[in-house]
Amino acid sequence: MTKRMFSKPFAWLTALPLLLVTGALAVIALGTLAGAQSPDARWRERLFDYFQRLDPASGASVENFHLVLIDRESVDTVGPWPWPRTVIAGLVEAAGAAGAKGVILTEAVDAPDPLSPETIGEFWLSGARDETLAQQLALLPRTDERLAEAFTKVNGAVGVSATAPADPNRASSFQRTDIKGAAWISAGGAGAEFLALPAARYFYAINPALANAAQPSVSALAPDSDGVIRRAPLLWSLGGAPAPSTALEAARLAAGNGAVEVTLNSSAANAQGRTVESLKVGEQSFAVSDATALRLHLPRNVSVPSTSAARLLSGFNGAPSSVVGSNSQLQGAVVLIGLDTELGPSARTARGDMAPAAVHALTAAQITSGIAPNRPGWAGYLEALAVMLFGAAAIMTAQRLEFWQAAGFAALLSVILMLGAYCAFAFGDLLLNPIPPALALFLGALSVAGGKSIGGVLRDDNLRGSFHDTLPEPAMKKLREDTGSELLKGVRRDITVLACELRIADEDLRTMENLPDDITKLLASASLDLRQTIIDAGGAADQAEGGRLFAYFNAPLESADHPQAGCAAALRMIESMDKVNADLDASSRTRGLQIHLAIGIATGPCFAGPMGHGRNNRYSAVGPAVDRAAFLRSQSEFYGPAMICDETVFKETHHHFAYLELDKLKLRGEKRPVSIYALIGNPFIKSSKAFRALDDAHRQLLASYRAGDMAAARANLEKAKTSPGAKIALFDIYEERIAKYAEKGVPQGWDGAHTAGV
Repeated sequence: MTKRMFSKPFAWLTALPLLLVTGALAVIALGTLAGAQSPDARWRERLFDYFQRLDPASGASVENFHLVLIDRESVDTVGPWPWPRTVIAGLVEAAGAAGAKGVILTEAVDAPDPLSPETIGEFWLSGARDETLAQQLALLPRTDERLAEAFTKVNGAVGVSATAPADPNRASSFQRTDIKGAAWISAGGAGAEFLALPAARYFYAINPALANAAQPSVSALAPDSDGVIRRAPLLWSLGGAPAPSTALEAARLAAGNGAVEVTLNSSAANAQGRTVESLKVGEQSFAVSDATALRLHLPRNVSVPSTSAARLLSGFNGAPSSVVGSNSQLQGAVVLIGLDTELGPSARTARGDMAPAAVHALTAAQITSGIAPNRPGWAGYLEALAVMLFGAAAIMTAQRLEFWQAAGFAALLSVILMLGAYCAFAFGDLLLNPIPPALALFLGALSVAGGKSIGGVLRDDNLRGSFHDTLPEPAMKKLREDTGSELLKGVRRDITVLACELRIADEDLRTMENLPDDITKLLASASLDLRQTIIDAGGAADQAEGGRLFAYFNAPLESADHPQAGCAAALRMIESMDKVNADLDASSRTRGLQIHLAIGIATGPCFAGPMGHGRNNRYSAVGPAVDRAAFLRSQSEFYGPAMICDETVFKETHHHFAYLELDKLKLRGEKRPVSIYALIGNPFIKSSKAFRALDDAHRQLLASYRAGDMAAARANLEKAKTSPGAKIALFDIYEERIAKYAEKGVPQGWDGAHTAGV
């Protein structure tokens, strides 16, 4: 009944998280589906980058491609960049003479050559006085035509449109493209004449002769929003006509200069035309996105064979045959000519920064190998479904688990999802995103378990408020569980009762009589410390009047070693009070003030349970053990030691703690005298040499005193008083008694017992 009373006000806390989590899961699922193919999902893309590093591509024939890099050595030899295109024409011819299968100039040529005679002539004609010189310059051969002449001797391509559009992956960037006049590309099926391709544009224009001699290829690289190049669009629309990317043209040349076969997407089209589903270059087919983009999957070794442009030029134009032969590594390779990262821009990839020409070469090698990681259209639907399924599984599981168990369950399944996604990539070239379902797992598990924990905390707070912070954490936990509904029923059993009282000496009270607020706050703070010490020791704390406390062990939870727990708690309370007194002494307002503890511990049958109603409820006990503990507490000031125990507690724990027998007392209601004992300390004190000496002298004192031999008792008393730690009121009491009985003699029937209160 008590359990249900506290649970009902908080039942809504278990339902509210379900509604919130369900809504959040729906949002995650819809977001996952909407952004399944978007390159803006940075966490997903970075995870795929990590997969690439764990499992690099294999089989990419990067040896079929060769870089001729315009580097620092080259500009030192030829002159500063940009070079006249006549020099570049020499590079093209040298590569062809070395046996290159094809040559591609990756640097864009869709702008006038700034060092050509015609450009210089136009400058002079527009602003110089020497018109004759300008006319003579204009009559010199055009450098673009010289470059075109070089390309007539070798299959090749030139770069154009070096700057990519803002986002070539979006349909808004597509352009209607007529492929009928392009011999290098073929597509079958209805509507195949017009394709929807990412739009590129000439920066200025390209020389017609150069465009006829070499295939214009788009050299732009399209990085994602974080600046990393992960996709390479292979087909572009350039002025309404199709144009290959530099990488695709390099792969086409490597495959024998055949046509690129396009497979159209039968289920997708837009206003610009049909979209592309896959490409075939040579014997290799691979899927591409609607933007004709190939996802890069770089090999373990990303170093592309390269040669300095200076070396290639030095082995040409009448150089010795041995020098020409040194360029034999270009034999049968497709050569890509471009700037290195020192003179030109660098391209950032998942495997580090590299020259744009190197990115084109690695992409071409991937095309010729037919390796293309695929993120199919159904991936988004699968991931959205996984969000809901795993979220639901997490919610149902979290209902039965504790908070940290639910978190561990979510973490374990998330690891399994990550491993599954990696295996799909490594063995099937599939790119599946485990992050949304993993997020759903944590959201479902932690939110529901967190809601349960919040409800538990509030219920715990209500219970603690009802019982004035009396119950230890194991009891509170049991109360929060369904199996703890019987816990707060009254019981009758043997319990260990600890009665405690805070005392301030009369002289200290007189010193502080003008500061009553300080005294009450001081006692309240000390009481809170003692209550917490009792709870931490596994006892139930019960506040009595004034500075008095009771602690009960073996209730409400049963404990076999409750006498030992009570004694351990008493020792910890003494330690806690020592710290309080140290803080008092450190303050200028309370320096010299000391709080003293009086503790009585007894064991016996009692009735224990809640006693009160509502917020005033408290866990308490009644019975002989409670009265005896309170009596022993009152004797502490008389005998001197702070902690006094009865015979039962002593018999149960004397093997573990250090004790001194204080006295035999005749109590009302008791048929025989009972012994009371001072709890001195823990097992370390019990085993110390000083305590053993004190204990031995004290035993001899009691034996001679109870035998009526006051002379021997006096001698043993003097011996005991010289022992370390013997300055207690107890020995003053025995000194007074021995003197009395030595003078008057012991009464008839003497057994050494003393009547309490006399």
